[in-house]
Amino acid sequence: MSKTRREFLCRDDLWARVQALAKRRGISTDDVVQAALLQLFKGGSKKKKADSKPDSKPVPRPTPPRPRSGPSPTTKPPGPPSLKSTRTRLPHPSGGSSKPSLPRPKTGSARLPPPSSRKVPKQPRKLYLCYQDNWYVVEQDEFVIGRGAKYSDLPIKDANISRRHCSIVRRGDDYFIKDLGSTNGVEYEGERVDDHKVTEGAHYYLCDHELKFSFSEPK
Repeated sequence: MSKTRREFLCRDDLWARVQALAKRRGISTDDVVQAALLQLFKGGSKKKKADSKPDSKPVPRPTPPRPRSGPSPTTKPPGPPSLKSTRTRLPHPSGGSSKPSLPRPKTGSARLPPPSSRKVPKQPRKLYLCYQDNWYVVEQDEFVIGRGAKYSDLPIKDANISRRHCSIVRRGDDYFIKDLGSTNGVEYEGERVDDHKVTEGAHYYLCDHELKFSFSEPK
């Protein structure tokens, strides 16, 4: 079919919707306009055909003849006798009121177990650290040893000691000495260790500094 260029006035918001629909379907705006016009004329022709049809009137249904004999269809047969009159109340087992009696709550407060049977949380044992003839108590979860008092619990003034050199970590009832990424490390019996379990009387060295540990309180 031949096509001729036409011009018409369109609202800006409608033309924006036409452009968006054409972009979404990958067709031109002319195709969208032509499809809309075809749909409009197609719907108008269907409506015209529907209007041209004559109105169909409902066909009345024939009424069935009434039976000559027998009961009227509107009358209902008598139902069974009511059961309310046949009910009899049974006597209550207690011979009194029909309401069941509830058990009375027991008086008195609940007894608490004696103090001796209560579980007392176990206190972790303390670890004692000796450095330069001075004893320190390790009772926290982490005891840091390093070069400065600002960053450690036990400061060691030595350029070879890192700012946070190592720490004593408590795990349950045991203690471990853990290297915190220091330069010179922690030595035990001539070998460098990391995350080593502390035992009674163990000796560790941080460069030339000796650390002694004991679980017995010093006298």
